[in-house]
Amino acid sequence: MLSLEGRQLGNYDIIRRIRVGGMGAVYEGRQRTAFDRRVAIKVILGNYAVDREMRRRFAREARTIARLHHPHILPLIEFGDERGLLYLVMPFIEGGTLTSYLARELPGLDDVASIYQQLLDAVEYAHEQGLIHRDIKSSNVLLEERRSGSPYIYLADFGLVRTVQQSDNEPVGVPIPLDQVPGTPHYMAPEQTVGIVTPLTDIYALGVLLYQLLTGELPYDGPDEIEVIQMHLHAPIPSPCDRDASLPATLTEVVHTAMAKRPEDRYQSIAELRHAFLAALSDPSNLADLPEKIAISDDDELQANEDFLSPERPPKPPLPSPGPLAMELEPPPLRPKVRLQQAAPQTPLRVNQRVTGSIVGRKPVTDSVPFYRSSAGRRILTRPVLVAMLVPIVLLILLILPRLFGLSLFPAGFPIFGPPSVAVVSLSTQTRTLKEDYILTASPSIKTPDLSTRSIPDSVMQSPQEVGSSTTQTTGTRSIAGKQASGMLRFENSSDTPVSVAAGTTFSTTSGVTVQTTQAAQVPPAQDGQEGTMLVPAVAVNPGSAGNIPARTITTSCCNGLSVSNPKSFSGGVDASTVHFVTQADLDRVAKTIAPGLQRQALKQLQKESGSSEVIAGQPTYSTTVTSDNPPGTVADQVTVKVAVLATAVVYNSEQARHVAAQLLNAEAALKFGRDYSLRGVPSTEMPTIIHQGQDDTVYLSVSTSGIWAYSLSSQQLAQWVTEIRGASSAAAIDFLNSQKGVAGVQIQLPFGTDHLPTEGDQIKIVVVQPQ
Repeated sequence: MLSLEGRQLGNYDIIRRIRVGGMGAVYEGRQRTAFDRRVAIKVILGNYAVDREMRRRFAREARTIARLHHPHILPLIEFGDERGLLYLVMPFIEGGTLTSYLARELPGLDDVASIYQQLLDAVEYAHEQGLIHRDIKSSNVLLEERRSGSPYIYLADFGLVRTVQQSDNEPVGVPIPLDQVPGTPHYMAPEQTVGIVTPLTDIYALGVLLYQLLTGELPYDGPDEIEVIQMHLHAPIPSPCDRDASLPATLTEVVHTAMAKRPEDRYQSIAELRHAFLAALSDPSNLADLPEKIAISDDDELQANEDFLSPERPPKPPLPSPGPLAMELEPPPLRPKVRLQQAAPQTPLRVNQRVTGSIVGRKPVTDSVPFYRSSAGRRILTRPVLVAMLVPIVLLILLILPRLFGLSLFPAGFPIFGPPSVAVVSLSTQTRTLKEDYILTASPSIKTPDLSTRSIPDSVMQSPQEVGSSTTQTTGTRSIAGKQASGMLRFENSSDTPVSVAAGTTFSTTSGVTVQTTQAAQVPPAQDGQEGTMLVPAVAVNPGSAGNIPARTITTSCCNGLSVSNPKSFSGGVDASTVHFVTQADLDRVAKTIAPGLQRQALKQLQKESGSSEVIAGQPTYSTTVTSDNPPGTVADQVTVKVAVLATAVVYNSEQARHVAAQLLNAEAALKFGRDYSLRGVPSTEMPTIIHQGQDDTVYLSVSTSGIWAYSLSSQQLAQWVTEIRGASSAAAIDFLNSQKGVAGVQIQLPFGTDHLPTEGDQIKIVVVQPQ
């Protein structure tokens, strides 16, 4: 491809090439008539520059952009034709493409929301203008970095745009060879492969782009583009949450609906996609609860709105009003739709009716109770009847509660209604707390946990090799000198004497090309009626392809009557040019861009393959291999770089470490507190922390653990104490119990109306209260 660096196109100076596309290239330039403003210049080169259809498509793209006026669509500055070379001039966007942005970092949900909404606004505007972009992808989204906040985006490249009318008139369902389908395979809707292009085609690509924004990866990817198209046609739609569990699950539904294989199953407009996207990001607790109590009168029947209660289709909140920079993350809260259906006029509810059952989908039911009818015709419940009904019920409750459930409104020993006369003695026991930090060793040489050496096993894990590739423009430049064309001149001598021709004798064509002989010659005389002839080598005086003159371009005479001609064409003339070649820096740049993402993938694979209790010690080590289809020094406009990353990490079992620490603490407590104290519950053990990584994959861990040990009282001891305190006063019993070993506190509840403990042992209950 011919390089344009250093040349001038109209009012623009070409500075450097930014990227190469399917038809040409994009260059950075300076606009002379606007104080050297930086611009991006898109040109078509090579065979496409003279192809009538490509020139028509290029001009159509310029006309399309010129009539679009939207803050998130890259505008057109100028369209020009410089000696047959068509070019588009647009603003230069410093931040580059969304592809390069995602290769550097994975945006947070706030940035995803901002970028995606700006993109939706741009595509929605294009659809309103009757245009289908047909090539929405990350490399056609440009970003302008801002000091604070999310990037500002522009949608670019309307080279494959179609109008809705064109799509309606095109033949439907016509098979197209998969390698000839217009568009980018990684973002292509299934119906696009058979010639169907509608606004829903763009919605599918927006679903792919949302998956890419959330995960940093494409849903369907691979080196073979035909296989990628087959995945779009038949493979299940992947879930973003499977790649990143921290993502809201509701976003998976948005991606799946936008990328539905059948167009009728997708969102039917950008507005519907935007609404679903915002609702997925909002808090589902915005759903207002149905009111628990609703006052009803005059037999009004409360019925929930069928649209809200239908299990087949959930309600949709009102669509947010679209704008060029809509940034709201929360749609209006979903509120239940409830309507009151006015029943036919009936007699008002009587005072002795009570409403029962659900308020939704069920009519109120009434239960009748005894009443009298008043002189006004109303039936009234009398107080004596009500008292006669309630007294037996209350007495029955007072008798049953103490005996069945241990509940009573009366103190112990109260006649008839009180619980049995039992004195309750509550004892709290002494406790000891122990907390220790243990240093454990994890090593591959250890096979099972060992308390004596305070060690546990660890192991070395290796991830599957993660491979990625990227094609980039080469940055090395090399000047190639022009070459002179060469050929042969034929000299004919009709005289009877030899004629000499000096080296360096020049001759010119009618087009102004000058050639000269490279050696002296002696042209022989004519003999027997035939002219003497001689072929003499010659070259074009000036280097370049202009010296490649056709045969018989030179027909002249010289040197005392010699006839001069070139029986064959001159060849080998080459213009001076600048070519690009692969540098090591090109490979390093791609590796630096791709490797971090591959390292994250490798780490995820390690985490996925490790057990639920296994922990990666520190940071894994990464082995990176970089290869390319063209080695450094090869003349090429672009190079495909392949990067392979392998992650290796030391893994230990955190539950084993915590269990060993708990056992060590239990053994230490037995030595310190003796057999009279027992552990309450289980020790509280924190997650191990790494304090040092030694050689041979050895890891040193610190585990903090603590527990509470309480003094244990036997049933025989408690029975002995009951015997000792029978008939004693509360004060005497408390003093006696507090003097016993292991007792921390005493509380006594005596039966109703007594000031001493019962004399019968079976009426004294000692309860051991576990300390908090």
